[in-house]
Amino acid sequence: FLDEKNGKFKIISFYAKKARGLMSRFIIENRLTKPEQLTGFNSEGYFFDEDSSSNGELVFKRYEQR
Repeated sequence: FLDEKNGKFKIISFYAKKARGLMSRFIIENRLTKPEQLTGFNSEGYFFDEDSSSNGELVFKRYEQR
């Protein structure tokens, strides 16, 4: 989970931890069984970024709140 800060995306541990919890809730509530289903996650401004992702790592970004 990457958050935009001063025009650059980086991991901000406080927000990343909260986002992991949101992702866990998404998995449980939607009863997901396949990793590719995670790309549908979009909560609290986070969105799946296919261009930054790879087979082993899904990247979710959120733009800076203004």
